[in-house]
Amino acid sequence: MTILSELLKEIKSDDNLEQIRILCDKISLEEKEKQKFLDKHPKGPNLFLVLEVPGRIDNEIGFLGLERESSDLYLAVFYTTKKSEIEKENPVMIKQRAWNIKDHRPEKILTSYAKQYKILIGE
Repeated sequence: MTILSELLKEIKSDDNLEQIRILCDKISLEEKEKQKFLDKHPKGPNLFLVLEVPGRIDNEIGFLGLERESSDLYLAVFYTTKKSEIEKENPVMIKQRAWNIKDHRPEKILTSYAKQYKILIGE
C-alpha cells in the first residue's frame, strides 16, 4: 500500500477535490523546510501545490505547480524565474511547460505530479 493510499484512508471526505486539497496541504507542510523561496511561489485560485525544483539553467529558479483546469484535468506546470527577479515583491514567473493529468482520482493525480517532480529534481 502506498503512502498516498494510507493518507486517503485518513481523509473523511468522499469529495475528490477536497481530498486533493488536504493531501496537497499535507505535502506542503512536509516540504516547507526544504523551500527557500516559500513566499515567492506562484499563486493562483486553482494552484494546489507548488514545490521548488532546479531551473533549466544556472541563473533560474524553478517551481512545479499542480493546477486544476477542470474536474478531470489537472496540470503539472513548470514555472521559472530568474534569480535576479526572486528578490522582487512579485517576481515574474514564466510557464515553461505543462503536462496534462487526465484523471479525477487523487492518488493518480498526485502520483503523476510526483513523477514529474522526480524528473525535474533529477531522481
